[in-house]
Amino acid sequence: MVNINDLVGVAYVNGGRSVTQGLDCWGLVREYYRRDGLTLPKFPINATHTDEIMDEIEKNQVNWEKLEEPKIGCLVLLRLIGNPLPSHCGVYLGYGEFIHAIAPYVQIDRLSRWGPRVVGYYKPKEGVYPHV
Repeated sequence: MVNINDLVGVAYVNGGRSVTQGLDCWGLVREYYRRDGLTLPKFPINATHTDEIMDEIEKNQVNWEKLEEPKIGCLVLLRLIGNPLPSHCGVYLGYGEFIHAIAPYVQIDRLSRWGPRVVGYYKPKEGVYPHV
């Protein structure tokens, strides 16, 4: 089980990859997986550049396995309000909750609150990303 207690409340920073300086949604996912023993790529993309985000999702989808149902530790891919394309992500914690970084800070939220904006659940394929 990954300890996330110190992540809740960390400031949201666009492009953030540091617990001390702030995280964006991908920075949070990277930190979660790092604590779980995997090194995910950085993807230094501005969170407002949805076209670039979609390009990275498409290029890297071969490295992720789509799940029918959420499992603890899986990536949750989401759409933000007003955007038809997925451009946000978090990590499923169980019991219908996930952790994500969205302004103003990292928070735990209910999947039910996001409803149809949940695009899917994914886990990294075995052997694709290096272990820490």
